[in-house]
Amino acid sequence: MERLATRIPMRLMTGDERSRDLDVGWSYRTDDSHAIHLDFTSYQADAVWSLSRELLITGLHTPAGEGDVHVALFDDTSLLIALAGDEGIALLAASAETVARFLAATTKLVPPGHEYTRIDWDQGLADLLAA
Repeated sequence: MERLATRIPMRLMTGDERSRDLDVGWSYRTDDSHAIHLDFTSYQADAVWSLSRELLITGLHTPAGEGDVHVALFDDTSLLIALAGDEGIALLAASAETVARFLAATTKLVPPGHEYTRIDWDQGLADLLAA
């Protein structure tokens, strides 16, 4: 398993003076090749979101998402990510260029469309049977 991790500055936008900058941990693992994990635990316990890598890649070019996560490019410079949870919706902005570089690094490890080659089917079945 290979892992990429970085910290990407994000702006939590609330529309009032409570808006603030966050330093968010972004990570990617080849054994979980469909997901990008955003770690907010330094701000709120157990706050880790797993987002679809494909959704983030698509969101760099066109609005994408349904359900709890939506992604869209704003002004060609910022990637907006809307996360809906029990406490409401968090709207976050990050540098589109920085996110694009991180996603490009993930595609060098596992090219899009080849994620299935990294799935441990035997372990997945064992986990399912043990549950």
